[in-house]
Amino acid sequence: MKVAIDIQTTLGQPTGFGFYVSNLVRELEKIKSEFEFSLIRPTSEVDFSTPQRFIWDQFTLPRRAKSEGVALIHQPCFSPPFFFAGPVVVTIHDIISILFPENIPFASRMFYSKWMPFSYRKAAQIITISQSTRKDITRVLKIPEEKITVIELAVDERFKEAPRKSEVERVARKYGLKKDYILHLGTLEPRKNLGFLIDVFFSLIKNKNCAETNLVVTGKKGWYYEGLFEKVKDLGLEKRVIFTGYVEDCDKPALYKGAKVFAFPSLYEGFGLPPLEAMASGIPVISSDTSSMPEVVDEAGILLSPEDKASWVKSLLRVFSEDALIRRMQEQSKKQADKFSWQTTAQKTIEVYRKALRGGSETNSNEQ
Repeated sequence: MKVAIDIQTTLGQPTGFGFYVSNLVRELEKIKSEFEFSLIRPTSEVDFSTPQRFIWDQFTLPRRAKSEGVALIHQPCFSPPFFFAGPVVVTIHDIISILFPENIPFASRMFYSKWMPFSYRKAAQIITISQSTRKDITRVLKIPEEKITVIELAVDERFKEAPRKSEVERVARKYGLKKDYILHLGTLEPRKNLGFLIDVFFSLIKNKNCAETNLVVTGKKGWYYEGLFEKVKDLGLEKRVIFTGYVEDCDKPALYKGAKVFAFPSLYEGFGLPPLEAMASGIPVISSDTSSMPEVVDEAGILLSPEDKASWVKSLLRVFSEDALIRRMQEQSKKQADKFSWQTTAQKTIEVYRKALRGGSETNSNEQ
């Protein structure tokens, strides 16, 4: 039995969506099951514009799936197609576009905040990636709980393997990094709360223990990011805050390993993969305490309000000055990351496919 999976997000410069899809597909193909997977991709690796995304989701994807004789479509990131006769499974990573519409340009807002939530009702079954997001979906979109299964993400095993010192040094040279940097990884957009992180950093470096520390902000430009560069310039931090742009996936393990601490003050996350990658790398994590972050970080990191600047400065100073704290956080971080597995993610996804094809909802929506 064939299942079509949209893998467009794995092309070009993949972000969290792409990593989810590539890891999921890799593990699905290892499992012995009744399913054969048809991986559907466009001919170009260029990121879609909003109109191109709509056309791909609603017309090209189902047409290609039908031509390949698939029984089910899995749309792992965007809008499930209406024009497909068989069942459709969709993964909802978050409802950020509904909760924070002001952070999205108007044209994109119409698609992400209006069309996508409407299209979710086409899905026979819904996968979401955290209990927090499941609660948001049922509360805001009024979708029945029995249609929703929580299947958490995980990290690639290579993040758990310590990169060689020479590799860490190569990546540091490539991006112009110095010792003892604070790292943030994620697309540059308002939800990531990076203006707040820059303010925290500005206060932090006034302490002698952090006088030589840099802040490294990685990730490609999203929207409404221009104010970050202006803030850095206004505070005179041009040589202390390093914007690397998009980081190649092969460089990430060494980038994490070279960091003193990973800082993630996001206002909202469907799951929060970068903190989990940092923990798998054995790096102390300080994160916001919002949305799904307590599920991901738990007691292995330090969870703080994304508005409490004084607490962020105090906690970062502790990481830079207390060796015992660093050792404890490193040990707990690796244990926490080990709780998540792509193999488990894939196995649970197979069960959702079976459930969608049966047309039933007898499985508990909260099943972990």
